[in-house]
Amino acid sequence: MSCFWSWIAMILLTVHANVGTAQDPYCKSYTNKSEPWRNVGFCSTFCNNTDINLKEGWYRFVGVGGDQVVTSCAHAQNYATGNITDYNLFTCNSNFNYTDYITCNEGFTVYRLRPTQRTYATRHSSCSNSSSCGEKAQCGTVYGSCVCEPGLKVSTNTTLGNTYGCAVLKMDSGCQNTDCVQKFLDNLDELLNNTDAPLPQKTVELYLSAMMNINTTAITGQNSTDDKLLEYGNKFLAVTEKLMSALVVPTETNSTTSISVKDMEAQIFSVGMNTTLKEIPPLNADGSSLNIDLIGISQNNKGSASVIFASYASMGGILKPTFYKATTNTIKTMMSTVVSATLSKTADTSLTKQVNFTLKHNLELKSKGNVSCVYWNNTEWVEHGCEITTNSSNFTVCSCTHLSTFALIMQTNPDNFNPEDPNMELFNTVAVSVGLVFLILTILTLAVCQRGQKVTNTALLNLCLSLFLAHLFFLLTQQYLETVKKTSKMCVVLAGLIHFLFLSAFVWMLIEAVLLYMFVKNLSRVTSKQHDVLNWKCMLVIGYIIPLSVVAITSGLYPDAYGRLYSKLDKSVSHLKQTRTLVFKTLLQFIILGCPWILGFFTQNDMIEIVFLFFNSQQGTFIFLVHCVLNQEIRQQYRKWWIALRHSSTYKSMAEDQKKATYSHSK
Repeated sequence: MSCFWSWIAMILLTVHANVGTAQDPYCKSYTNKSEPWRNVGFCSTFCNNTDINLKEGWYRFVGVGGDQVVTSCAHAQNYATGNITDYNLFTCNSNFNYTDYITCNEGFTVYRLRPTQRTYATRHSSCSNSSSCGEKAQCGTVYGSCVCEPGLKVSTNTTLGNTYGCAVLKMDSGCQNTDCVQKFLDNLDELLNNTDAPLPQKTVELYLSAMMNINTTAITGQNSTDDKLLEYGNKFLAVTEKLMSALVVPTETNSTTSISVKDMEAQIFSVGMNTTLKEIPPLNADGSSLNIDLIGISQNNKGSASVIFASYASMGGILKPTFYKATTNTIKTMMSTVVSATLSKTADTSLTKQVNFTLKHNLELKSKGNVSCVYWNNTEWVEHGCEITTNSSNFTVCSCTHLSTFALIMQTNPDNFNPEDPNMELFNTVAVSVGLVFLILTILTLAVCQRGQKVTNTALLNLCLSLFLAHLFFLLTQQYLETVKKTSKMCVVLAGLIHFLFLSAFVWMLIEAVLLYMFVKNLSRVTSKQHDVLNWKCMLVIGYIIPLSVVAITSGLYPDAYGRLYSKLDKSVSHLKQTRTLVFKTLLQFIILGCPWILGFFTQNDMIEIVFLFFNSQQGTFIFLVHCVLNQEIRQQYRKWWIALRHSSTYKSMAEDQKKATYSHSK
């Protein structure tokens, strides 16, 4: 019986051997197909091909496209793009049976393929990054698939031979307008959004170089609008940030990466849980630097944090200084390269300390220029959260409470009036000096003269004192502006002091206007004494405490305008013959103390500027003229002083003559 079963087994083995031998002709007579575009990893992108013209026969798939036909026509998720891919397989529209493929003894598989409207997709039976997918490609998440290395993309759908043609994105040749440049940035942005893995530094530098080589003249040409510049600038900053973030990799201690391409430099610093640093060194890019407490930030992020600091030499033409809307009627100049600072792959981006930017000046700093440290908020340059702590002729240090994109912008007066004109400077200095002399004469006169019913000294005396100190400090500040600007605290203190003094002068002029109104209405018949009209203590509170409160609230900010100025002349109209003189004095005060500040809104014209400077600087002169020279009581006091001075001089001369005579007689 056992012999019977042995005989049956030998027969079956012989049949099986014959079957295998029967397959040998197909394993030896087949056609090789090496077409990378068939790989399932690229099918979702390049499945426009069809195998309708394929000649029926036996084929073997070789090369980087794979060695097996995908045996499933189910939908699969493409993790690279998020799209649903339909594997266009022959097996989806035809019966599949054992006669359609043969696994040969050598280990490979041959397929009997027929023409089809669709495409035969392939995959690797065993994928290895080092050899299966070829140059600049790697195994994908779908079994047996190949994809380009992070940051690369198949340039065309005609991949042949042993490469997929993976390369960096390139702009269309001849791209000379914002539309095609924007398209390139959008494609690059999409590619980066679909790539979570770190990018090789060489790939990042290739993209950055391509972006920096964009012709900015085409972007900023005549056909370019501000809206297009804003759109391009924001996209540019977003894409470069993503590119540099792709270089950030986790570290146990600390690491630094430097990038240098045309018109751009950047530095990336990362710290890990085992770092021994107490603070990181300053990050440098194109002459500018960043100081940030990255160690403190890392303590709020489980010991890890990364910061990117970059400088863009050509972005000043895109994010123009005219996007800074702080002050009108000024020329705005970009004084530094545009820099950006970002915390990358850091969950908690709260700053533990203010960050300091040292920005290098790319132009000469004008003595009369006003430099501001600004940041970009997607639509304009603004100052919020940033202040200048130190500046020199070559550098400015900005302290900020947040990270963003920053720059220095200098404001100067329009070209139609040059504030550095030496003749204008001399005129202004002489005029203000003359006004100061008459202000001090008025102060001395009002302080020495006895107060009478026709002389109201308190408001006028404090007005003159405020004007004198305001003009004096303003003149000294302008003369020594370079020295003042070197110390930001001194600049802030002087600005606040001048602000307070001018506000105080305006308040005292308002008090004068109220008194003048009461006197013109002949209210002196009801009360003729100053303390009955308004107590001097109340006037001091109004004249100084209110301006001080305003300065404290505004924190030293410069208001655009202070309003009109009002004043008064004499206190009473006791006789009809004084009416004409009072009207003349009132009109004179209105012209001299009111109009100059109104003219300040129209100083674009040279002549108006000169008139404004003259009247504004001569306030003290006309106050002295109106309140001292044209005041009868003070003129009488001047006569007394003059007579006393003459008598004193005469007596002194007589005494000297007598002394000489006595001396001669003694001889």
